[in-house]
Parts: sequence; structure tokens; C-alpha cells
Amino acid sequence: MIIKLKILLVNVIYNIMLYLLQPILIIRIIWSIIIKDNYHDKWYERYGFYKNIKSNSIVLHAASVGETLSIIPLINILKNYYPSTPILITNITFTGKSIVSKYFNHIDNVYLPYDIKFFVNKFIDYVKPKIFIIVETELWPNLIKLLNKKSIPIIIVNARISNSSFKNYKIISNFMSNVLNNINYIFTQSIIDNNRFKLLGVNCNKLEIINNLKFDICLTKNILIKSTLLRFKWSSYNRPTLIASSTHPGEEILILEAYKKLIRNFPNLLLIIAPRNIQRIKKLIYLISKNNLSYVIFSTGIIPNEQHQIVLIDTIGDLLLLYGISDIAIIGGSLLNYGGHNPLEAIVYTIPIIVGQYTSNFYDVYNKLKDSNNVIIVYSLNLLIKEISNLLCNKAYYNYRICCTNLAFNKYRGSSKKIVYLLNNYVK
Repeated sequence: MIIKLKILLVNVIYNIMLYLLQPILIIRIIWSIIIKDNYHDKWYERYGFYKNIKSNSIVLHAASVGETLSIIPLINILKNYYPSTPILITNITFTGKSIVSKYFNHIDNVYLPYDIKFFVNKFIDYVKPKIFIIVETELWPNLIKLLNKKSIPIIIVNARISNSSFKNYKIISNFMSNVLNNINYIFTQSIIDNNRFKLLGVNCNKLEIINNLKFDICLTKNILIKSTLLRFKWSSYNRPTLIASSTHPGEEILILEAYKKLIRNFPNLLLIIAPRNIQRIKKLIYLISKNNLSYVIFSTGIIPNEQHQIVLIDTIGDLLLLYGISDIAIIGGSLLNYGGHNPLEAIVYTIPIIVGQYTSNFYDVYNKLKDSNNVIIVYSLNLLIKEISNLLCNKAYYNYRICCTNLAFNKYRGSSKKIVYLLNNYVK
């Protein structure tokens, strides 16, 4: 009885908070439309209003960019297995939707409504999902309970629970157990994630460990053609290219400091900086100018010449393309304590990968790569400079790193096919 009362209390508090937050969320939407030019005419989808969406779809919910990119191989396989079944992708961010439009022309894509019962009910009744697949950790209690109530199968793929989320969930463990046991099946990324779900009360029969879907990332014909053409355009001066991707505040300072020392010995080295948040472009332009370095902005289409030292990326969803024209990659979020970012988009091109010591956000991926000596870990600025220098001047060392990367990547592929096979009964 006490447990039921605790669950009821958390549920009531959760729903009251959702309603209280609505004025703030409406202001954010208006701000996004006016200032950031996001949402456009689709803001009403957050409130359960939709049009021209096919029903009886396989629905995949991917919150933002990383989750959306991770399910590209899964979606391609689903399209092949079930060619007559519509697929709908839902997101909660503008950047997530931009990835869908970039990679899939003929798949429905909408915003998921806020997790208020009335809006969620409208969404479910309009879409009538055949199955609802959640990517990673988007646990919306009202959505999950209402889907279950309407007998719609719910699957989580690539499931993971971070340290901070796990600590928070444990505080309301009874409530989380009540929510999670509405889910039919959970495919976890690692044994650590699997155990965390067990500790939150999920039935063992609903859990299965499968390698990270991001290992299944593949290079489409379209990406390969674009990458080849871009490399051809930029190769006039035969320059080695270093990319620093998904960088955060403070990391660009370190990277520019390293770059200034590297160009003493490698004066034609081209640096690509792709910040995690493109809204920081103006600050980065100021930082680059302050260091007396020349640059071009990627979206302008200007081809970097001998005088240009840096290409600053101000677009979303082009990392897979940019890794294809790079010789070495530094994965941001890892040089300072931001938890790191996904290295697998770079690894698919089998180029040497350099990361810092902070990789907790993708601990399972990095543990697999570290075990096979597939990433270069640096603990200081001097070590970062030393490793890049070794890669640029020592061909044997460079080729060794490429071989290591290639072996690891192929070892852990195949999760998407396995998931589709296991989903078969639910989809039918």
C-alpha cells in the first residue's frame, strides 16, 4: 500500500510540473521561431496536432541528432524487411528533424508531443502505431503507460542509463519500476546498462544485451560520392587534414594552441573545427581571429586555399561527410570533462582517432575500442601535439592505427539485423 501511494504521489507531482512548465515551453517555442528560425509551421505537433501522416506505422522515437544517426542502418533494414509498412520517426529537437530530412526523403517525420496525457492520446489515436521503438533513454511515463494501455508494443533499442540518470531514477525507483514494466522488451548497450535496468525493477526476461547500434553505421552511396567530390575540391594543395569534432567551450582553446605549435613543423596542415553547438560560431570566429589564424566558414562554399588555415563548420549533420575528407580526428567533449561523444562516425572511415580521458557518456563503446588499442588517448596538451606529429610524419605508425581501427569496427557490427529479427513477432 505504501509503495502504491509513493508511485501515485510521484505521478501526481510529475503531471502537475508538466502543466506548470507549459508557459515556459510556449515562450521557448516562440523564441525558437523568431530568434533561431526553428520549428517554423510545425510547432503545433508538440501539442498533438498532425496532418498527412500515415497510420499503422512502425514508429521510432529518436530525441536528437545522435539518436537519429544511430538508427539509420536499422531504418534501412526495416524498410527492406517490411516494404509495405510505413515508418514514422519522431524527434523532440529541430536538429534531430534536420538529420531525418537529410538522410530520408520518403519517411514521415514529426515532433513528439509533450508528455501530457491529452496531447499524447491525440498523437496515439492519430498515428495508431503498429509498434513504438524508443532509442536510448527517452523515458516519457505518460507516453509509455498510454501505449501499453492501448496494447501497442513498446521496445527500447540501444538502451543506456548514465550514472547521473541512474542516481536520479533510484530516488524514485518504485515509480520507475512501474513505468519500465510497461515496456515489452529492452535491448541494452552493455552489461552495466543491463544491470541498472534490473536494479530499477525490470524483469530479466525483458532484457537483452546487444552491441551499440552505432557500430552498424554505414556509408551510403550518396555520402561516398559527396565526400569524394569534396575531397577532390579541397585537395588542390595536397594538405593533411585534421578535424576536431563536437567540440565544447574551452576545448577549442586547447586545439588552437596545439595547432599553432603543429604548423611550425607542418605549415600546410588544415584544421576543421566542428563545434557541438553551432550557435557558438560567432564566439569561435572571435577566438580564431584573436589567435591571428585565417579561416573560412563551411556554409559559404568557399574552397580553402593555401592561405586558409581553418575551416569552421556551421552546419548540422555533415560530420559523416567531413570525416571522409580528414586524415586524423579529435573527438570533442573528451579533452575537458564533458563526457565525450560518439567516435564511430569517424571510425567508419578507418582514420586514426584521438580522444581525451573523459569518455563516460560512451563508456561501453570506448571500452571496446580501448581493449583493441583502437583509439589514441591523450592526457595533456603536449601528448596531443606529440601524437598528431607522429601520425603526420610516421607513415608506418599511421598505417598501424588504421589497421587497428578497421579490425575493431568490423568486430562489433550486426546489431541492427539481430534487432529486426527479434522484432518480427511484434511487427506482424
